[in-house]
Formats: sequence, structure tokens, C-alpha cells
Amino acid sequence: MLEPLHPLLKRAYDPDRFAQLGEEVLRDVVEHLKMAQSQERARSMPWTNPEAEMVHWSDRLERPEGLVPLLKEVMERSNSLHDPRYMGHQVAVPFPEGGLVGLVTDVLNNGGAIYEMGPTNSAMEEVLMAKIGQMLGLPEGCGGVMCHGGTLANLVALLAARRSAGGEAEDVWERGDDGKGGILVSDQAHYCVDRAVRTMGWGREGVGLVPTDAAHSMTRKGLDQAFDAMVEKGRRVVAVVGSACTTSSGAYDDLEMIADFAEQRGIWFHVDGAHGAPAAFSKKHAHLVAGMDRADSVAMDFHKIMGVPALCTGLFYRQHEMGFLPFTQSAEYLWSDAEDPEWWNFGKRTFECTKRMLSTRVAAVLEEYGPEIWGVLVDRLFELGQALAERVRARQNRGWELAMSPQANIVCFRLVPTGTMGEEEANDFTKKLRQAHLEQGPQYVVQTRFGGRVWLRCTLMNPLTELSDLDAMLDRFEALAENGWRT
Repeated sequence: MLEPLHPLLKRAYDPDRFAQLGEEVLRDVVEHLKMAQSQERARSMPWTNPEAEMVHWSDRLERPEGLVPLLKEVMERSNSLHDPRYMGHQVAVPFPEGGLVGLVTDVLNNGGAIYEMGPTNSAMEEVLMAKIGQMLGLPEGCGGVMCHGGTLANLVALLAARRSAGGEAEDVWERGDDGKGGILVSDQAHYCVDRAVRTMGWGREGVGLVPTDAAHSMTRKGLDQAFDAMVEKGRRVVAVVGSACTTSSGAYDDLEMIADFAEQRGIWFHVDGAHGAPAAFSKKHAHLVAGMDRADSVAMDFHKIMGVPALCTGLFYRQHEMGFLPFTQSAEYLWSDAEDPEWWNFGKRTFECTKRMLSTRVAAVLEEYGPEIWGVLVDRLFELGQALAERVRARQNRGWELAMSPQANIVCFRLVPTGTMGEEEANDFTKKLRQAHLEQGPQYVVQTRFGGRVWLRCTLMNPLTELSDLDAMLDRFEALAENGWRT
């Protein structure tokens, strides 16, 4: 006999109670946005060391107070990306409407591997990937899938490259891999490319690192040498990955040159455009991705400089049918024919089975603003990068150094007050200076290392950041250095 519905379940699914909670939470979110944009909070990144944060939440979660207080406390203790002083990681400052989209799609929860689980999502994704792919310059007949993050997108693209390569890799899905494949990629590329190759079973030797020039871009000579070196080691090079742009310094590879190389060598050309591919939407900066239209596949994060909440990545293919290369697998409870290219059952083309309603997030931006907003956003952020570089150059007499002229919104620089410091001493100084700034704020800046040097690194993701915010950040570092890290 079925028992009466438990009171807790009645409460959990009560629409009227949901409406009341929604009003309270929305009020607090709006207040959070106002405080962030007005810089009323003491710091954009409320630093506490990991152990202290663990102690706090160990205690707090033993004292449940309800949803509204919990979410308010989460906002208070979390990074405030909408604060113009947040200049750290490559994470979108999402258009606030994205929260409303999440509200609807989370309640609907129609994600899934097959059309029947999410008909709107399946069809919308198919339309958007073809439409946006052509905006990026890919030909009519292109397509792709959305997935949760650039790491997955790059891995799936390389699986497609392996499957298309022929020879021993042709039937790898059925027979397995001989472990002799390899790819070429910049020595400045994101670590996820190396991780993808190792995940595919090719080990460290499966990654052919291509040396870069002073601008951190691959050269044709370096590509040819790396290719020959891989072949000499008995490796079968199936793909070359161009960076648009690199994570460490924001450098764009010459994609036209790489496309020529890939065509001449007869290998797959993939563009890791997770961060910088949206330059294609900007008239001022589209030249940075010239040649991307010749790629076999392109990964682009909507959750970086396109205003969409994480995670939401597009993996685009030059030809729609390429999307079926990575996987061919029977799953009778989902689809009856593994070989039938049913675009509407996107579980055949993605790692994920259950997947969030990602297409609605992107469609919402296009509905509200059109694709023009992506070009406007790219222009603003990239111009902030140039402005910061100019300000660093203007302070060279105070010990500031610029790693390289930025091409995007990523700027690497450092402060070395005395000219007598050795390289390791300067590196140690930069680390200590950055740690003091991390703990004391009010801005948030990260660090990176290349060329044997440690650098401060800004990724300017917030279009509300102004020139005065850049000056204040540099002034703050100078003050910390002058006062021996003290406030």
C-alpha cells in the first residue's frame, strides 16, 4: 500500500514556498551585484587559507539555517567576479540574466543523451552550433556539440583526429590503439592538451612540443622539426593543435601558417580557441584568428569572454559528420542503432550522457543582445589589456617589467624594485609580493611562470573595470613592496 506523501516532500515541491524563497534569494543576488560593482566589499577575493575555510564550513554545516542564509553566506565568502578589481583567472563575468536562465533550466532539468530526454535542448543545440560555427568562419555544413568545458572539447577533438587518421588508428574504437600516435602542440599550450594525449594512451612521448618565438607563438621551422623528430621516434602524427590563445601569456599562434602545415602534412588541424576564438566576432581583432576557418575542429568556451556562466563549451567541426568520429557505441536502452548518425541523440557525439541544457544559455544571449555583444565585449577586454600594458611601460623607471606586448586581455608583468637582484631573487620577490597582495587585496591577481621567470598575471574579464582600477592595482603592489608586505 502506498503511504501518504511525506510532509517533507510536500514542502520540497510546494510552488508557493518556492516563489517566496525566490523573492528573497533574488533580492540578495541583486544586492550582491550592486555591492560588487560599486566596490563596497573590502576585497574582490576574500582570501582565507584552505585550512581555515575548511574549519569554517565544518562548523557552519553542522548548524543548518535554511537556504536563504546559506546562499547569502556563500556570496559573502566567494570571489566577486563582478567587482572591477577582480583581475585574476579566465572566468566569465556572466551577464546576470544567465542566472535567470539557470533558474529555468535547472527546474526543467531536461539534459540528456537523447532527444526524448530534452527535445528543445537537442534541436536548439544543433541549430546554434551550425549558426555560430559559420560566424567563426567555418563553411556551410559545419556543426558540432556543446560540452562541459574546454578540457573535454579538446580531448574529443583529438579522439576525432585519431579516428580519421587511417592506418592503425582507423578502427581504434573496436581494436584498441597501438600506442604510437602523437600530436604537435605549442610548448606554451594549455596543459589539457597534454592530458588528453596521455588519456588516449600515448604517454609523454605522444606529445611533440613545438618551441615558440619571442612572442610565444609556434614557428614553421619549429613545426617541421617537431614533426620530423616524432617520426624518427616511430610516432604517427595525427594532428597539430594551434592555440588561440595560450593560457599563460595570451599569445595567438599563426593559424594560417599552421593550416598550411597541416594541409601539406595531411594531418588534422585543431584550434584550441577556448579563450581567444571569440576574437572572430570583433572587427578590430578578427585578424588574430585568421586561418581558423581552415581548421578541422575548434574548441571555444562560451564561459570565458562571452558572458555565459560556466561550464559551457562549443566543439565545432568543419564538417558536421566529423562529430560522429570519436564514438560508436551500442546502448540499446538509449538508441537502437549505434551506426545511425542521429544528430538528435547527441550522446553519440559527446562524452557526457546527462548534460545540462547548455544551448539555452547561449540562445539567451543571442535573444537578448545578438552576436554583436560578443564583439563589443572582446573589444573592451582586449583594449583593457593594452591599457594595462601601457601603464606598466610608463612605470619602468619604478622597476616594472612587461613580459610581452599583449594580444588579448591577458597581461604578464612584474615589479623588481632594484636592478641588483638575480633572477631567482627576483622570482622569490615576485612570489612574496603576490602572496601579500592575495591575502590583503583589494584586487585579485594571479601569477605564472615562463622563460625561467615568475610573473604577475592579469586576465581582464570584467568590462566594468576602468583605467583608474588598473592604476590602483599597480599602486597597491608598489605600496606593498615599499612597506615590506605590510598594509
